[in-house]
This record gives sequence, C-alpha cells and structure tokens, in this order.
Amino acid sequence: MDMFNVTEIRQNASKIISHVIKTKEPVMVLQRSKPVVYIIEANAFEELQKKVMKAEQYEKMEATKKALNQLSRLRSQMKLQPDSTPLIRQLREGDGENE
Repeated sequence: MDMFNVTEIRQNASKIISHVIKTKEPVMVLQRSKPVVYIIEANAFEELQKKVMKAEQYEKMEATKKALNQLSRLRSQMKLQPDSTPLIRQLREGDGENE
C-alpha cells in the first residue's frame, strides 16, 4: 500500500487518485506521520459497505436465533413447573448461562 502525506495529496491529488483507480489499491494518507485517511476506489468502498451490511444482518439473525432458543427453553421449563416463582427468580437473578 502506498502512503502519502497531506502535502503530497494537495500537490498531486489528480495523480494519486488516478493511481488508486488504476491499481485498485488503497492509498494511506499520513498527517504528522500518522495514518488519518485512506483513499479507495468507489467500487471497492461500495463492496465494503455491502459486506458490512451483510455482516450486521447476520449478527442480528444470530441474536434473534439465540433469543428464540432461550424463549423456547423457558417455555419448556414453565410447562414442567407447577409454580412459576422459582423460574421467575432464576430469570431475575440470572441462571449463570452465557449463551
């Protein structure tokens, strides 16, 4: 990955953007020797955004599955217990499971 400082970007913006488009490789922009920005091709950015959205959807689906499994487990426990007080106490205090 190529790196340029802010001054080089100001002086050669067109060349650097052309380089990014031609090579399809991001460029790191440094300010006071620290990375502050990446310049990436628009298509690459859009693909990254799509992947992030898919990952977020997957995480939501997994959280939903977990919640539904816990709900199913609780429902089965409720059917087995004649008195729901122990189950409510267990839910309030936590049952020690980290699912």
